[in-house]
Amino acid sequence: MKDIKIIGIMVLALLSMPLVRVSGQVKDTKLQEKLDDVKAQFVEFDTERLLDSLDQENLPRLVSGGLFAGANMSNFIITRNHRPMSSYMRIGAELGGFIDFRLSKHFSIQPQVILSAQENYFATTDTTNHLWSFGMDIPVYFLGRFGNMQQGYVQFGGGIFTHFTLASNVANKYRSYDVDPGLGTDQTDGYDYSRLYTLHNNHFGVCVTVGYECTFGMQINLQYKISLSDIAGFYSEMKGQEIANALIFPQCISLCVGYRWK
Repeated sequence: MKDIKIIGIMVLALLSMPLVRVSGQVKDTKLQEKLDDVKAQFVEFDTERLLDSLDQENLPRLVSGGLFAGANMSNFIITRNHRPMSSYMRIGAELGGFIDFRLSKHFSIQPQVILSAQENYFATTDTTNHLWSFGMDIPVYFLGRFGNMQQGYVQFGGGIFTHFTLASNVANKYRSYDVDPGLGTDQTDGYDYSRLYTLHNNHFGVCVTVGYECTFGMQINLQYKISLSDIAGFYSEMKGQEIANALIFPQCISLCVGYRWK
């Protein structure tokens, strides 16, 4: 009798095992459905896209602008001249503004308008001339911009520019002697500004820039411009044919501090 009870219990246990297994599977299925419902309530996001959007918030707007001012140094590159000629840099000043069209996170197009006062000396074997000019530069830069919100942005690029001379003055150096018997001869050097030359040396060329922009908009830029136009013909009125056969190309280096309104 006892053996029959034991056998009955074993049979019932074997029969109940599939039911327990089915019940567990049903619970697992319901749990998975609940997890799927919870996931569906959240929007999946791309971490890289999220970081990129956060970085974009601190970049300039698609269209932004600013002002800058600084100092420049300019002279001439002189070649193919039949007489020795030299050109020496002097310090000038400039003031300008820009509009920045941001194409993407890293690239933009930036036209500028600059009022520029330039000064230099150029000399031959027997004469030295002092040149002062006031004009307007219009460069267009294609810029790359790299950085992050915490450290600011480095920008660099190149482009083309054109220069319009609005006013100019060239003075010839003179040397006078004051002879005083018994005291010797006093020599005086100076520049004759009694005659003004209007030198409309408009030209165009290429330009490059490199700079750094702080996160709050302050920036510092170093620019270099060199003309592709030979301006020697514009100076032939001053010395006849003396420099007409030379090739003269203006160049200018400037260091400016500016601010961009973001």
